[in-house]
Amino acid sequence: MKIRNKLFLSNAAVFLMFTLIFTFFIFSSFRILALKDLQIEASTVRNNILKTQYANRAVLNSNQISIHVLVAATNNEARSIADFTENESLKYLNRSTNETIRRIYDSYAEADFKRFLDRLDFLAATIRPRIYGSSINQALTDYEESGNIDNETYRAINEFSETVRIYLLNHQTYRNSYITVVDNIIDELQLQIRNLLIQTGLAIFWGIIISVLVILMIYRNMITKLRHVSTGIEKISSGDLLTRIDVKSKDELAAIGTNFNILTDIIWQKLTNIGSIIHNMGQSMTDEGLSLEQTILDLAMENTRADSGAFYTADPEGRTALCRFTSGKFALPFSSDQSFSEEVPYGQTIIGMTMVSGEPVFLKNLEGQNLIPKTNIFDRNYISSCMILPLVSDRSVRGLLCLEKNSENARFSDMDFSNIQSFVEFAAITLNNLEQYSKLIQSSGLNREMEIASDIQKSLLPPRLPRVSNFDLTVKTFTLKGISGDIYDFFPLGKDRWLFCMTEVQEKGIASSMLLVILRTLVRILVREDQEPAEMLNNILDNFYETTGFETNLKISLCLMEPESKTFHYCGTKGQKMLLFDTKSSNAKVIEARERAENRYISTRGRLRDGVILLLMTDGFYGTVNEHGQLYGWEPVEKILKQHSQKSLDWLRDSVEKDISYFERHLEQRDDRTIFIARFKEKKR
Repeated sequence: MKIRNKLFLSNAAVFLMFTLIFTFFIFSSFRILALKDLQIEASTVRNNILKTQYANRAVLNSNQISIHVLVAATNNEARSIADFTENESLKYLNRSTNETIRRIYDSYAEADFKRFLDRLDFLAATIRPRIYGSSINQALTDYEESGNIDNETYRAINEFSETVRIYLLNHQTYRNSYITVVDNIIDELQLQIRNLLIQTGLAIFWGIIISVLVILMIYRNMITKLRHVSTGIEKISSGDLLTRIDVKSKDELAAIGTNFNILTDIIWQKLTNIGSIIHNMGQSMTDEGLSLEQTILDLAMENTRADSGAFYTADPEGRTALCRFTSGKFALPFSSDQSFSEEVPYGQTIIGMTMVSGEPVFLKNLEGQNLIPKTNIFDRNYISSCMILPLVSDRSVRGLLCLEKNSENARFSDMDFSNIQSFVEFAAITLNNLEQYSKLIQSSGLNREMEIASDIQKSLLPPRLPRVSNFDLTVKTFTLKGISGDIYDFFPLGKDRWLFCMTEVQEKGIASSMLLVILRTLVRILVREDQEPAEMLNNILDNFYETTGFETNLKISLCLMEPESKTFHYCGTKGQKMLLFDTKSSNAKVIEARERAENRYISTRGRLRDGVILLLMTDGFYGTVNEHGQLYGWEPVEKILKQHSQKSLDWLRDSVEKDISYFERHLEQRDDRTIFIARFKEKKR
């Protein structure tokens, strides 16, 4: 599922969840309000019943004999009981409670309290003038104690008192029933309100929790995939070209992973092809039956998945292009004239025109062009797509590759054309170097091998060291008979990071030069500005052996310098060392390369102080043995630094070279020598 769809579904689910929560909250709020109103009415009924009870007692004990108060209380009581009985919110109570309320109300309605009230009102009107200023109970007491009894008044007072007591007795039955029911209802309503509040709170709480969990689940899934893709990309960018990104989904992240895998395959294929060319070039120099041109054609076809192809070599003197090799069912891209099948004059047909212009031609299909005659699919010379690629070196066309698709609807892609151009550029350089090498071998003998190989090797070295803040720098290679198996490079890695790389290979001659080409290329491709030297070195070694297939013994030293932070990092292959010398204390320390496991190395980190010298050199210096079998080592270099550390770096460099020359004065130089010296200068404030 697409990421956009996942986000839409998650947002829709969260929206639906909160809609349900809001709906439940509104429903609960209305119900709570209804229960609150019912609770208020129940309290009102209870209060009115008690007021009626108090009014009954007041009639007997009040001097005013307030029948109208009792009437008003009774009327209020009747209204509140009726309203309460008809309240629609009673449906929220249990069924038995509703039945009890209805039964009590029906009995209450049948009781004729109005008859009692009318009789009391009549009696009160009769006796009120006779006992003015006294209550009913007080009048009865006075009559009984005095013995002076007005029989008519006494009977009226007694009847009045008896009527009130009967009224109270009848009313008390309903009062007790209602108060009991109302108290239970109030308690039940309070419980329901509390439960509703708890349920609403729990619904909101769990709704939020579930929504957050849904969001976290979806985003965690996305973040996990992103982290997986990011880790894969980081490994690939750090030089581990064997890494593949595997995202088990059908979203945009899977597409990114697939595209990066394709890109990695392309890069790996390019490096493999370069290694194959170097390997086959070496065989071409020793095996007369093996042709480098044929190898280039085969690799180009494999790289582009071409159906057929041909390799043309240039004959500048005869101004013709000679067809050296063909592969597959190669169709001549000029079928109208078969006389050019072996030789094509410059300027004629698309082959001859490309030889003159030196510009590649890419015909994804033959529609809308007039360079290649269009043929029928059943014709022997049918071409559906074509690439013609000149091999240009030193502004001269050395050869030409013609690659074809010969099946209906088969096409070369733009990526095929882009990839093959890099391949052709390297192949042209290789052919040019081999041609120079062969010519020099034939004209000047085997000793000229050293000079041509030296030219190739020197072209790889930086023309000059860059200026680095806080550092004085010097480097020099002393080659053996003009050719060196040593190479160095020095370049920035982002802000305040400078990397010096020094490498040595066992091979000599042009083989060493070609290996150094690959090695220097890998260093520039694989090294990233956020890496430590150990990670750089391990990636370089892995990719070098995978790319070339050579099992040569590489000796590499990497020194990363950070002037602003006053630190350095050193890492090297087994047996490599770096000399650290403090001019102020005259202390010297040899830092050895550290190996964690076989061919896996770790870095050494150190601090830089004013006047500290970093010195790197290949084993052509410290591994030199004189005629007496004595090893030069590092001690003589330490001695020179202790005695002359204030001299210029060039002076120190040349002094080391003179000292070792004197050390082996009766022998010839037997190995290449490279020395690098850096002196840290703290800025003056």
